[in-house]
Amino acid sequence: MERLYYELRDRAMRYDFKPGSRINEQALGRELCVSRATLREALNRLVAEGLFDFVMNKGFFRKAISVDEVFDLYQVRIALERRAVFLVIQRATDEEIASLKRFWVEVMQRTATLTTGDLLLADEEFHRRLVALSRNKELSAFMEIVTRRIHVARHIDIQQLSAWNIQAFDAHLAIVDLIAQRKTEEALNTLTEHIDMSLKRAIEITKEMVARFFLVEATSASIDDGGRTASDGNREATRVVESA
Repeated sequence: MERLYYELRDRAMRYDFKPGSRINEQALGRELCVSRATLREALNRLVAEGLFDFVMNKGFFRKAISVDEVFDLYQVRIALERRAVFLVIQRATDEEIASLKRFWVEVMQRTATLTTGDLLLADEEFHRRLVALSRNKELSAFMEIVTRRIHVARHIDIQQLSAWNIQAFDAHLAIVDLIAQRKTEEALNTLTEHIDMSLKRAIEITKEMVARFFLVEATSASIDDGGRTASDGNREATRVVESA
């Protein structure tokens, strides 16, 4: 069950399922060699995490890309991480903070050899470790859900590896140094600025993703091969997506 859950979660995070598309449970169950009941149990977990929607009498759908949703998620992220930093300053030891800094320094020293995926995972791991130092398990759990749901936008962002990325990565060290000095207000402000920059990039990337998926859909619908109508092409594209 756990393996199935992670497989579906990873596919969803990569957008292997087209946004807004219905999941063909029968075809997917055959592909993964699982019963419909087991598949539905895993899909329901992902509905609870916001990666899928469930519509009564229609089934499961990959959640559509929404600029508003990405904005809201980043607002939640800011609230969660600000609270985490506040608690870290109160609860973490000097050695724990120093360990977090060493982790990120080592990542930055290996940047040239890391793949885009590895760099993204390292970035997410930094924030995961930071929040964990708050010693609040519920805070960490909610942060994990938010991280998964903004994963794709962050992946595309890091793929572009611009000067903005370098500035964002440098901000990690600035935040840790302020935490180590127990400078609460300065640490919170630096963190907020850091995530606000991430938010602006995420919004831009989400708009690009929406446009990209819309363009693909429009192109598929307009193909006329051997007398097929646009609606015929659309139906076939939908069948292909649902059988993925």
